[in-house]
Amino acid sequence: MEHLAPYLDAVDHHPWLGVCFDTCHAWAAGHDLAAPGGMTATLDALVATVGQDRLWLVHANDSRDACGSTRDRHETIGKGMIGEAAFGELMRHPATAGVPVVVETPTEGYVGHASDIAALKSLRPLA
Repeated sequence: MEHLAPYLDAVDHHPWLGVCFDTCHAWAAGHDLAAPGGMTATLDALVATVGQDRLWLVHANDSRDACGSTRDRHETIGKGMIGEAAFGELMRHPATAGVPVVVETPTEGYVGHASDIAALKSLRPLA
């Protein structure tokens, strides 16, 4: 996450600059989101680097490949290597409150996406 800092510095932290957090990309880069507290620690590091109000979008995708593989191969939420518990941490983290979440998981039509969306909704805190 700290590798994002030079990009923000290069544009003088322009207020129109936000970031998208992609779970599969972070996992492929070596962030162990599946470890207990791993997603929370990664999101905390992201917020510490870019700022609380710079997370503008989340791409929520489980992964078919191992952590650190550098391979971005999406899997259905809770069926891949990241696992459902990590997505629970994602949906409960204060930085993701009110942030749009997009699923880019493999699917047969909209049925698969509806299942992923329902899974994510079930993991978010009750209002």
